[in-house]
Amino acid sequence: MRRNRKKQQFHLDIAPVNLIDLLLVLLIFFITTTTFLQLKVIELNLPLSDSTDVKYKKNLTFVVSIKEDCKTFFDKESVTSETLSKLIVEKNRADKESIFQIAADAETPHRCFVDVLDVFKENNIQNIAILTKQRR
Repeated sequence: MRRNRKKQQFHLDIAPVNLIDLLLVLLIFFITTTTFLQLKVIELNLPLSDSTDVKYKKNLTFVVSIKEDCKTFFDKESVTSETLSKLIVEKNRADKESIFQIAADAETPHRCFVDVLDVFKENNIQNIAILTKQRR
């Protein structure tokens, strides 16, 4: 006598609790890794101006930032006045169309701003723009 055996059916069940645990682990991983990524941003409180004339050339524009404590930055890297002088001469020699933008914090002492302008004057560089916030 032959027995009729039914084929066993496998029922695959994925528990949503396991998926929630997996998502929680991934969330913790991404939160902890992204909080350590810090962008180099120089916080400046620019003075206000009514001027709206802006000239910008993407690869030829360099920003010199002056913080309120007279720290000077060239394209987000801290520099001394000697290093700043070398960098601007090098960039200007590479392309005479280079534009140097000076971004000074509104609370920066005037002498720090003048010191940076003197560096440009000593090197006979005249492609200078002063960054401000537009008055609304």
